[in-house]
Amino acid sequence: MFPRSTSIVALLAAFPLTLSASAQTVRIDDGTPGPSLSYALPEDLCWMNRLTTATPLTVTSVEIQFGLVPNGRPVKICVWRDLGGNGDPNQCLLVSTLNTAVHNPGQGIFARYDVPPVTVQGHFFVGAVLATNANFAPATMDPHTPNGGRAWYATGYGPGTFDPTFPGSYGVNNVATLGVPGVFMIRANGSNGPTAEVYCTSKTTSAGCVPTLTLSGAPDVNAGSGFTLTAASVPNQKSGLLFYSLFGRQSVPFGGGFLCVVPPLRRTSTLQSGGSATGDDCTGSLAFDFNTFTASGLDPALVVGTTVDAQFWFRDPGFPAPQNLGLTRAAHFGLAP
Repeated sequence: MFPRSTSIVALLAAFPLTLSASAQTVRIDDGTPGPSLSYALPEDLCWMNRLTTATPLTVTSVEIQFGLVPNGRPVKICVWRDLGGNGDPNQCLLVSTLNTAVHNPGQGIFARYDVPPVTVQGHFFVGAVLATNANFAPATMDPHTPNGGRAWYATGYGPGTFDPTFPGSYGVNNVATLGVPGVFMIRANGSNGPTAEVYCTSKTTSAGCVPTLTLSGAPDVNAGSGFTLTAASVPNQKSGLLFYSLFGRQSVPFGGGFLCVVPPLRRTSTLQSGGSATGDDCTGSLAFDFNTFTASGLDPALVVGTTVDAQFWFRDPGFPAPQNLGLTRAAHFGLAP
């Protein structure tokens, strides 16, 4: 069971990120989830972050982390424009919405939702509306980032009563009034898809090494090269490959590690890890230039704005079958023009 309090429920351990955001993603969280906000009554709960962009941004997807809430629970993903221009959600107007279902609850990773595109500038708000009860804690928070008037919540008058068109009709409150620190784990992505980042957990190899995943360069459909994913500290002289998905991220047990991308999976060509010519150690590495692969045209789905989740797989015969494999962390990125 999860430890409880009157307002929050503890979530899973955080998966720290290794890369900072750029203009493709507007975010205020630091990537490390903490507790999740709950509500003690059967009620509609709305939670949102105030985000800011200095230049016009066409929001095409929203990413959100869910805490203790059933997978598949109906949820409404929302984008609001700040009519007053002063960052007060009591003066915001709904401009894009998606009726969908909860994905990846309690995993400490984001679920991505493609929303009807809308262009925003200055302050805007991104969030969700979900019918909850005393057993749910759906709104995952980053307790490390100062609130600064940027994380808000509102409630309806019972399940199914909250109309997100004008949240101010219900009274929107800053979560700081609850004594809860931080902001929500909610982000907005522009038309180029999400900024590249690394997530999930590597499987420790049979030699006791933890593979690393690093990204260099930037994903660009027109560059022809220059965005390289590199796995290091993998077994020497073994074959491996990069597989990827266009259907989002997850973190589910697989082969003694974690499968970090959502099937169906697409595979690339076989790679060789190199490293020490003899013996068994962790001197191997695998590298793959995704820009070169995109430019090859082998996958016509890889176009501007496509979101990709990719993970390395490699052989690790030090484990008994069927767990004689290795898995790195995963990369999450959008394809820019």
